[in-house]
Amino acid sequence: MNVKNYKWLLFLFVSFFMTCQSDSDKKSKEHSNERIIKKGNVTEITSTDIESLGKILDFGKYMPINVEYRYVIIDNSGQNERLTVPGPSDYSLEAILYFDESTFHAIYDFEKNLEWKEQNHKKEEFNFEWLPQKVKEELAQDDKTNYKGHPDFFFGTGVNGKAWYLDKKILLQEHTN
Repeated sequence: MNVKNYKWLLFLFVSFFMTCQSDSDKKSKEHSNERIIKKGNVTEITSTDIESLGKILDFGKYMPINVEYRYVIIDNSGQNERLTVPGPSDYSLEAILYFDESTFHAIYDFEKNLEWKEQNHKKEEFNFEWLPQKVKEELAQDDKTNYKGHPDFFFGTGVNGKAWYLDKKILLQEHTN
């Protein structure tokens, strides 16, 4: 190979790595709306990343168009010095799931026709401290009584999940006992 071919090979090699780097920059920018705070064995994640929340909830049937959430994990695995005997980890999830109109109505129509015991949730339970002001106002004006929202039918939350329906959005919470 002559010097000219080496220059082209070097140029292609450098171009390839610059392209890879710009792709990873894009990915990190996409996830830059995620904030992680670790204190001891407690990790708090706040994010608007649908893909990350999709690892916690099941979006197989009903995919939101936007999300905002706070996920707190208490690691009781004994991996730190605080614990001498490991146990199961605990978590709590608070989320807003935003849907397009047709998806939201499909969820709402399915659930309102179910014949099961009302859950009697109180809307105050869903007034998360981090909620955007506009959502707080909408929740305050909501006058539903004897509400029954249960996200297990749609998102795989199990018995510890609760939901409150607003206009094209669902406030959701789930936690361990």
